Amino acid sequence: MSAFTFVEVKFRAWAAIEPLRRVACNATDRIIKRTKTMKPTLQIRALLGAILMAGAVSAHAQQQATGPRNPLSGELPDLSAGTREIGVFGNVDWGDDISYDLNVTYAWFTKDDWEVGLSTGLSGVESDLNLGLKLFTEYNWVSGDSKWVPFVGGSLGWATLESDVFDGDAITVGLEGGVKYFLQSNVALSFSVGGDYAFDDVFPGNDDFNKRLNIGTRFYF
Repeated sequence: MSAFTFVEVKFRAWAAIEPLRRVACNATDRIIKRTKTMKPTLQIRALLGAILMAGAVSAHAQQQATGPRNPLSGELPDLSAGTREIGVFGNVDWGDDISYDLNVTYAWFTKDDWEVGLSTGLSGVESDLNLGLKLFTEYNWVSGDSKWVPFVGGSLGWATLESDVFDGDAITVGLEGGVKYFLQSNVALSFSVGGDYAFDDVFPGNDDFNKRLNIGTRFYF
């Protein structure tokens, strides 16, 4: 790779990650301001989730700054064994009832198209705060020269809820299905629907079932 091409790749990687880094930092600042009205235990857990989200984005930015493990190979996905993945998902609704759902994932492909990983996230409505940690797996269907990659996955995890009327924790199981669209071989947009069932009412609103619509970005290296 020539020096000019190397610099061009670095610039493109920086341009791709910089807007996401700014969004993550802004979201983290808003969460920190919101936690000032929470009780101490809620503050600690909300800040922990915010730090994990910002940390994952910063780690990926650092990885891009030092160069990916494999050079860019075009726009087609390469989900071969040994590839690693970082995912960032979330939304914040600043309506009458403030709600938020933020998740960060880290995974590695143990076989071609098959990945296992860890996910951490926090969600809540007003003073209800749910914090979760999951072990998950996904299978991806890579087809020829298509940039669209359908996937299905499952998870096993733990979640805790702190609210004004209930505090508790429970084991959770989940299913998810969706599709990834690869902008480049190392960057994909992800869209999926899924649900988690808990063996106690540990989701916001004191519920034992949580429906999810996930929209996020995944990075590969």
